[in-house]
Amino acid sequence: MRTWDVGSEAGFMACYRDTFAEVYRYAGLLCGNDRAGAEDLVQDVYLAALAKARDGALRELSVGWFVTATHHRFVDRLRSSERERRRLELVVSQPAPAESMPAVPSQLSELPDRERAALVLRYVDDLTVGQVAHVMGISGHAAESLVARALQRVREREVRDA
Repeated sequence: MRTWDVGSEAGFMACYRDTFAEVYRYAGLLCGNDRAGAEDLVQDVYLAALAKARDGALRELSVGWFVTATHHRFVDRLRSSERERRRLELVVSQPAPAESMPAVPSQLSELPDRERAALVLRYVDDLTVGQVAHVMGISGHAAESLVARALQRVREREVRDA
């Protein structure tokens, strides 16, 4: 398997020129008729590779590395879009009757809306803090603060009620 030394910008560009057609062809197979999606996928993979090469985390690359990275990035996008689709369904669907709704634990029901949402996204949906930030449209630090504040309030309530 041929590899390219990407320790220099010239080496990375040579790697790009030699591998692009094959990586793009693979992305096209994954994305089907979505040409823009395939282009975005390939762009993301090469940008990630360039960032790792500049950081010194990668010294050599091969077509196999790019194909694998493209596959993983594609699967991540599918999962992300499926989660987003489910969230949108929840937003646009008719609200369920109150009697069919699960009881919200009292510790959560007393939290401010944003803190409750951050906790549910983080620990029920099992999103990372970065993903919580993205979903809520806030910075990572803001999401981290919301989760920490909410946890602190829940702990204080448990101590108070004990």
